[in-house]
Amino acid sequence: MSPFGFWGLPAALLALLYCPGSGEKAPLQPEQATVKRGEPYKVNCTSSCPHPQIIGLETTLNKVELQKHAQWTEFLVLNVSQDTVMYCHFTCSGKQMSNTISVRVFHPPEQVLLELQPAWVTVGRPFTIVCSVPAVAPLEKLTLTLLHGKKPLHTQTFGSGKDDPQEATATHNATAHKEDGHHNFSCRAELDLRSLGGDVIRRVSEAQALQVYAVAPETEKDLQGARSLEDPETDLGPTYMSGVSTTTAASGAPQGLSPALAEGLWQAVGLLGIFLFLM
Repeated sequence: MSPFGFWGLPAALLALLYCPGSGEKAPLQPEQATVKRGEPYKVNCTSSCPHPQIIGLETTLNKVELQKHAQWTEFLVLNVSQDTVMYCHFTCSGKQMSNTISVRVFHPPEQVLLELQPAWVTVGRPFTIVCSVPAVAPLEKLTLTLLHGKKPLHTQTFGSGKDDPQEATATHNATAHKEDGHHNFSCRAELDLRSLGGDVIRRVSEAQALQVYAVAPETEKDLQGARSLEDPETDLGPTYMSGVSTTTAASGAPQGLSPALAEGLWQAVGLLGIFLFLM
């Protein structure tokens, strides 16, 4: 893409000016254009007058002249960071004419973030879908759509806001169903600039999967623990002997000790019993 290009419009805007007596009428509506905030903007001021004396561009922004011909002059307007109005003008047969170009700056939805709260849920329990765009302008041209697979769940539009980029958020509350885990959730952001002379800019978030359980995970763990207590092969838990941690199986044999050490411990216990008996 040309470094002077911009979203949804050709690289040069043709501002056509009409000369008196040419048989053509000047347009009643001003030209409209959109420019991404901070980018340069190329304007071509063209006249239908056969021999215009002067062709120029009036703007409060910095500009440079790129090319000049008999009936048109091309300008580059630098660092368009705010909404502005420009005027192409020329002089034909001693009369000065002009055409207005209304320029609207925009900030596209470069990031679209989706979050599921919580990320896992039990069937029949509520969860929330949150979609956010950290920075976008103009806000009133934005639409956020929450999707489950390809099915729209919720659409959010916005009123007029500041000229500067703003954060936009859409929230939707839902109840979990078993089939919710079959398709991912996503969020689509659309910045519709067609009424301003631009195009539609779309961005889609990364897809997020909702983990849906028939039984809560904590409950499932409790059930597994209860089943393990009923299993005769399951260890009974840690026991302690003479400061040494061991594990005793259902059979009563010490576990976790070497055979020699275990035999020594049993002999020591036996000798202690004989000694106490003789006393």
